[in-house]
Amino acid sequence: MNPIPELLVVMPVYNESASINHVLGGWLAELDGSGCDYRLLAIDDGSTDGTLALLTRWRDDHPERMEVRSRGNRGHGQTCLEGYREAAARGIPYVLQIDSDGQSLPRFFGDFWELRETHDVIYGARSRSDGWQRMVASAVLRLALRLLEGVDCVDANVPYRLMSCAACGKVMARVPEEISLANVALAVMLRREGGIRHGAIPIDFPPRFGGEPSVPMRRFLAKAVELFRQLREMRPQP
Repeated sequence: MNPIPELLVVMPVYNESASINHVLGGWLAELDGSGCDYRLLAIDDGSTDGTLALLTRWRDDHPERMEVRSRGNRGHGQTCLEGYREAAARGIPYVLQIDSDGQSLPRFFGDFWELRETHDVIYGARSRSDGWQRMVASAVLRLALRLLEGVDCVDANVPYRLMSCAACGKVMARVPEEISLANVALAVMLRREGGIRHGAIPIDFPPRFGGEPSVPMRRFLAKAVELFRQLREMRPQP
């Protein structure tokens, strides 16, 4: 194994004991079959349900492929940012973010990986079947970003994205630590950045395999309001 892999797969995890065995089994099989040199970094965001013990067992069984980190709860977006910045700091060329709830399907990985040399950031464009409320929320978010921020992000909050650390690393480093919905903020900042090549791949997005969302819909709406306030403060000055 190379000391610096080609890909770091970042998986934020919070109370996913019902899904993590299923998710890790599918993803490790897909990544092994792809032929790329990768590490999977699972960051436990203060789980209280036995998730960390399951992650540790998987890491012990796959020490050459898996890394596990655990700390107190900071939220999904900041956990993702921690993983992105870890990839950039270690000089890893590409970082892939996926979620641990079974909605990020491994079978689409090959499509993302094929586009890595012609695109700097590739988002999954979700065909959502996890509830009409979340489908509406995605559509409203895209429209609001167009109207209020002047950017068109195909799916700014999607938990399935592949990024080039060389192209996106400086923008990752500029995302404020305290910002709400950090993945949305990063998508907006990457759109504002000149020279970033954006791509999108249609993906299926089924219901969760188990457990509950880390950010319920009512909290997502509150976080979205706070995000737009923060984005307004971060707009480039004329």
